[in-house]
Amino acid sequence: MVFGASGFLGGRICALLADRGVEYRGLSRNRGELHLRCDLASMHSYALETQIGLYKPTVVINAVGLTTGDPADLVAANVTAVEALLAATRDSAGHARFVQLGASAEYGGGPHGASQSEGSALRPAGPYGLTKLAGSELAIRAQRNGADAVVLRIFDVLGPGAPVTTVTGRVIADLRDRQQIDVGSLDVWRDFVDVRDVAEAVIAVALADTKLPAVLNVGSGRATLARDVAGQLFELSGQPARIVDDPAQDGTLGDPWQQADIGLIGERLGWSPKIALEQSLADSWAAPQAD
Repeated sequence: MVFGASGFLGGRICALLADRGVEYRGLSRNRGELHLRCDLASMHSYALETQIGLYKPTVVINAVGLTTGDPADLVAANVTAVEALLAATRDSAGHARFVQLGASAEYGGGPHGASQSEGSALRPAGPYGLTKLAGSELAIRAQRNGADAVVLRIFDVLGPGAPVTTVTGRVIADLRDRQQIDVGSLDVWRDFVDVRDVAEAVIAVALADTKLPAVLNVGSGRATLARDVAGQLFELSGQPARIVDDPAQDGTLGDPWQQADIGLIGERLGWSPKIALEQSLADSWAAPQAD
């Protein structure tokens, strides 16, 4: 079962499962079909347990999450929803593997040039990182108590269909709508990883037949200056545009340096990213603009 199936990550995970011939059920609060509509933060626990008991999943993937909004909305999507799904899985599908999609924002920024491993200090700087960390800690606690739960801390995702809540999605929207890149300071370093590679990592974790560590990083293992990424998209656009730095927005993209250490997931599952940044950016520009 994939919760958050209509989102950027959840949709790609479902598409890959379908391509691999893996039976799944994708649920989302935005799904048109009533039997696939599910709002984890607000639905009654009995209804959620009934859904899970009906499908009897061997794996539950939580791709539900919110990156911006009021603190209460962030708590509902990133903490309350996780707690509800963990409890329902425990009660109705106790042997299922629970895969929680976390975020690099849980680490906060690191020393320039250093990679952040699963054991690195956790210093989230804002409401998004704090609430994602709280949700991940619930899954980690469940593993300590005997559940088969794994948290994937995913770094900056890009690729075809990236929403405007991502760095590249915002840059592409600006280029197409205004011919001007105006997303605050671009002088930050991010570990960009293609959504298709992320989906491969999620499926590898979901289908692995061995016990896994509580936390695994998913990234490219290489930090890239956000300004350089914006410049590449500018060149791909082939149209007149300019990059505007707005001092009033400094810090809107977060901590100045993030780079994933992906050694552990490579060691345990043989996963590594396959899609180069240049290819991902080209595919992103060529794809229809996300809503």
